[in-house]
Amino acid sequence: MMTLRKKTYQILVQNGGGKIGLIINIFIILLIISSVIIVILESDKELAESYKNEFYVFEMFAFIFFIIDYILRVWAAPEGGKKKGESNLKNRLRYIITPMAIIDLLAIIPFFLGYFITDDLLILRSLRLIRAFKLSRYARSMDILLSVLKYEATTFFSAFFILGIIIILAATGIHIIEGDIQPETFGSIPKALWWATITLTTVGYGDVIPVTAGGKFLGGFIAISGITMAALPAGIMASGFTAEINRRRETFQLQVYKYLEDNHLSLSELKKLDILRNELSLSRRDARLIINEINQNTRFETLSHCPHCRSAFHINHPAGEVFVKVKKE
Repeated sequence: MMTLRKKTYQILVQNGGGKIGLIINIFIILLIISSVIIVILESDKELAESYKNEFYVFEMFAFIFFIIDYILRVWAAPEGGKKKGESNLKNRLRYIITPMAIIDLLAIIPFFLGYFITDDLLILRSLRLIRAFKLSRYARSMDILLSVLKYEATTFFSAFFILGIIIILAATGIHIIEGDIQPETFGSIPKALWWATITLTTVGYGDVIPVTAGGKFLGGFIAISGITMAALPAGIMASGFTAEINRRRETFQLQVYKYLEDNHLSLSELKKLDILRNELSLSRRDARLIINEINQNTRFETLSHCPHCRSAFHINHPAGEVFVKVKKE
């Protein structure tokens, strides 16, 4: 029989739990979205003053719900698997420092700070927008994005490091060429950094422009170079997305192959595959296509004997039963 803690973990962490779990997760998603919308509406002073009580009641309700959600996730954390010899307390402490747990904590801290800071600070109210990151639990693209940023961190750092060097070189060049002519704009390298940045990223606001032939030539060269350099992080992100999706599909495929060793997927195995699908942020359609493809392509070898001469022979066939039709002579 499933324990209450296991059921809680299944609903809140694994996004399972049947219809009840689906209703709870949909409610959490709607509450997060509504909370973010309320923060946006509160930035309008007239709306904030007119619906002050309504906004406060909603914020109080959201705060209570999110803190209960956080406590339940910490409580159910040991159901996610413990290291050998690890206590429940240590497992929960390890969960608390995970990125998503930190986001959950940051989502409720602004309400606590409101009791200690009497001034209505815009930055304090805006901190509640952190709740939007809680949606990454339910948005497949956000989960994949975080994984891509994690695995491609070194590559991203290299790309932005090179981009930063080129921006500094561009700012230095335009300072040398235009510094004496436009000292208020290019009189120093720090002042020229704004022009170099918007030019290299091909934004080009036009608020700061070179006037000499040399400055215009440098600006054109930097703008053309920026087409490639600015697109570099986007290319890294695109390739990272593709690699991450393929990696997750391969992980799911390996598990399907493992369960199909007995040429059959039991109900418990299908449930485990569905849990794995959620953890890998794969859609049901992707999972179904992978299973069907493996069922079609997986071939087994069956030993049989000729009914006439009794000679042994092997039959290669897809997963399923083998029917051998013997033709009468």
